[in-house]
Amino acid sequence: MEKLLQILVFKTTVKTPQDRATLAPFMATLEQINRWTVDCEDCDCVLRVEAEDISPQEIIELVLRAGFECIELGD
Repeated sequence: MEKLLQILVFKTTVKTPQDRATLAPFMATLEQINRWTVDCEDCDCVLRVEAEDISPQEIIELVLRAGFECIELGD
């Protein structure tokens, strides 16, 4: 059975390239994540995650462990 690709979007406090670099090793720990980006130019510092079979809560906990705030954005 093919896994469903999810695109999850979050508001974060990841504001700088250095913050992104801090977050990177945490994001690398989840093999379900195919790709992720943070738009530091956006006022919400939007984290966009492309992943398979993962809950938004797992991403939120990961970002919190990295030391940043994270809230899922609805559709």
